[in-house]
Amino acid sequence: MDEKIKLDEYIWKKRNEMYKEWNRVLPTNELFFDRWEKAKWLDFGEDTTIYDSSVVMGDVRVGKKVWIGPFTMLEAVSGTITIGDFCSISTGVQIYTHDAAMHAVSGGKVEFKKGDVYIGHNTYIGSMTIIKENVSVGNHCVIGANSFVNRNIEDYSIAIGTPARVVGKVVIEKDNVKFKYFDK
Repeated sequence: MDEKIKLDEYIWKKRNEMYKEWNRVLPTNELFFDRWEKAKWLDFGEDTTIYDSSVVMGDVRVGKKVWIGPFTMLEAVSGTITIGDFCSISTGVQIYTHDAAMHAVSGGKVEFKKGDVYIGHNTYIGSMTIIKENVSVGNHCVIGANSFVNRNIEDYSIAIGTPARVVGKVVIEKDNVKFKYFDK
């Protein structure tokens, strides 16, 4: 019983520290594991972080200064996922290197679709986005929340929707960034 009391005290101490310093309350597992240490252990780039609740499977390569949010799925068992430098992979993003739908409905007669996924440098992937196999997302892109990316997205694109479609461009002039949306 004394061990349980000590553990409870530790958890509440850590939770209070996090709340005071960062004004956040996270799942308990995040109090025990360091996001930077997990990224180092996975051999991700310098200053990259990945939440403990994120799942990483297979050959996942991540650049430096990348933020990978909580409850993400990086599934690279049928190919490679490569994420460039200075990207944000928001909460709940799922990236897959295979699609088993036809395999399942054929009773295993049709092979999985397989393919690598590439995300360029300085790219933002919005919350709850799904990126399927054999897709490249360019450099300096914004993918809107809840999008389904099933085709390649060119550099400097803003893409949203299911399926994702390009609706604008990212314009960078010196230290100024603008989002230019296409006329309807």
